[in-house]
Order: sequence, then structure tokens, then C-alpha cells
Amino acid sequence: MATSHCSVTRSHVHPFLHSSSTPRLFDLSSRSRSSMNSRFLTKIAGFRRPKIARRRPVLVRSVLNEPKQTIQHSFTENGASLDAASIASNIKYHAEFTPAFSPERFEPPKAFFATAQSVRDSLIINWNETYEYNEKLNVKQAYYLSMEFLQGRALLNAIGNLELTGAYAEALNNLGHNLENVASKEPDAALGNGGLGRLASCFLDSLATLNYPAWGYGLRYKYGLFKQRITKDGQEEVAEDWLELGNPWEIVRNDVSYPVKFFGKVITGSDGKKHWIGGDDIQAVGYDVPIPGYKTKTTINLRLWSTKASSEDFDLNSFNAGEHVKACEAQANAEKVGFLYFQLFTACYYGFHCLDTGHDF
Repeated sequence: MATSHCSVTRSHVHPFLHSSSTPRLFDLSSRSRSSMNSRFLTKIAGFRRPKIARRRPVLVRSVLNEPKQTIQHSFTENGASLDAASIASNIKYHAEFTPAFSPERFEPPKAFFATAQSVRDSLIINWNETYEYNEKLNVKQAYYLSMEFLQGRALLNAIGNLELTGAYAEALNNLGHNLENVASKEPDAALGNGGLGRLASCFLDSLATLNYPAWGYGLRYKYGLFKQRITKDGQEEVAEDWLELGNPWEIVRNDVSYPVKFFGKVITGSDGKKHWIGGDDIQAVGYDVPIPGYKTKTTINLRLWSTKASSEDFDLNSFNAGEHVKACEAQANAEKVGFLYFQLFTACYYGFHCLDTGHDF
């Protein structure tokens, strides 16, 4: 699929959340946008362009037909190459000191987690250096927001992009395992469904491969879409279990947390303006996933937001009174926001509708 890329030179970025569920890549800082687009953005979701005290000229040029740009990172020249022996040693280290399974046996599921954590070590080095380099140059960064990211399995893709497939295959063979068998133990990341989710992931892969500074933003669905199971009674839909054993690729950012208001209602005040009152504050916590480019050290970030309730939301008095369901009600409401993709998509659609009409949601 052919895509168009633009190179923009400016030091400030003003990302915003588009109201549509369809992922889009926007650059709002360009003064070349038509007034029609400005009026359209003003209409949706009450968007207002942020006031900027000082404007600088913006240069936009098409790079569709230009060769892939090469960025000389400081870490591309000094990075140590990994051989099968050092990889095998690192896998054994994670199997022992970053354990997700009992120490007695080294079976394929345990081998997958240890191998993924070993690969993640290399990705984190490139990841941190990429953003340190971007911050040092103060470059403009792109922000890609999507309701879904259909990534697929990450292990073979990551070691392929790092050009370490042969080394990892040899290392696992020396440890008594086959690379393909170990990779098959990885569940698909249940973060989307169909073309739009795959397109969003392809955009992130392409941005990293072309060395563009960028971020992806999405939601961390605990149960994803659903799994289909065929029984004697026909087709059944059951919850995804992709996070049941944990996700070795993600890093929780406990310091990246924001309150988000849900429920409540919109009223018209004496000033004629609409105000949001009531509702619950739910904490959104960032989970970061590294996205490596192909045959480049550039590794960008996919930040997935999850929800949680604070310990203050647990009603200890109700629990002591034997009302256990009521005691956990606030926490349950907070966590279910990120359970399923389609349910959240529907809630967002009707939520925006209620905002416009002033009903509860």
C-alpha cells in the first residue's frame, strides 16, 4: 500500500485527540492548511487551535520519491554485535532472574518469555537512544492515535528487524529449543480487529523503518475483541486471554498516570455554556511497547492506556458490613473501561452523542 510521507521542520507540536475511531496522522502546526479545514476542526469536539504567542515559518516538502533518510545515531557506531553464545547466556539469565514460571523446568512457554525479555533488552537500548537523540535535536514528532493496533506476534518480527534471527535460532538450539516452536507460544496482541488495526500497526512499523520521530497511542484492552470457538452447538464467543500470563514486551509507566472523568452529565449554566458535572475519576496508566524499525536502530514507542482505581475507591466500611460487591463496585467500574474493544467503541460513540444532547452517559 502506497503511503505519502511529509517532512516538517518546526520545534513545537500540538497533538490532539480526533473524535473519529478511524486512525489518522495529523499535522496541525502547518499554516498551509485551508480555512475550510480549520472550520471543520472547530466544529468537531469543540476543538480550538491553541494560542501561540510567536509563530515561525513552516516548511513542508514531499519526500515520497526520495530515498530513505539515514540518521546517524550515536549508538549505531558503538553498539556491540550479539552472537549466539551471549544471547544464550542472556536468555538463561532472564529464565532465572526475571522468572514468570517455576525454576524446575525450561519448557517452551518459559523459553518464550525469557527469549522475549532478552530481545527487549536490545530494544530498550535502541528505544532510549532514539528518544534521547530526538530530544537532543528538538525535532518535531508525529503522534498517531488509533482505537486499535493489530500488531500480531512480536518475537520473530523484532529479531528479524534487529537482524538477529540466525543468532537467536542457534542460541535456542543450544538450549534445547527450536525458534519457531518457541515463537508459537506467543499469543497475538488482542488490540484490534481487521484492516484499520493492521493499517495502524503498519504505519508505526514504517515510521520506525524510515527513521521518523513518532509515537503511537492506543488502549490496552484486557480481553481484546473476542475469540471464536466452534463447539457441537455452533460458534461461541469467549474473552481473549492474551494478557493472562502477562506481556513481556510492555513496560508499565507508573509515573505516567492521569485522572479521566467518566459518567456524569452535561448541563447548561447561567452563562449559556455547557458544563460537565458529576461522574467518576478513573486513573489512566501508560504502558509502553517498543516498535523497532527494519534494519535500523530507530525504535519508537506505542503507548497503550489502561485503567485502574485507587485504594481510596475501595469501600472498607461496606466490606466490613458484609456488602462485598458494593465495596468493590468503584474498582470494578474503573477496570471494565479497558476490557473489550467493541464495547468501548460503542460507549465512546454514545458518550459523544450524550455530550451533545446533555444526557447521562
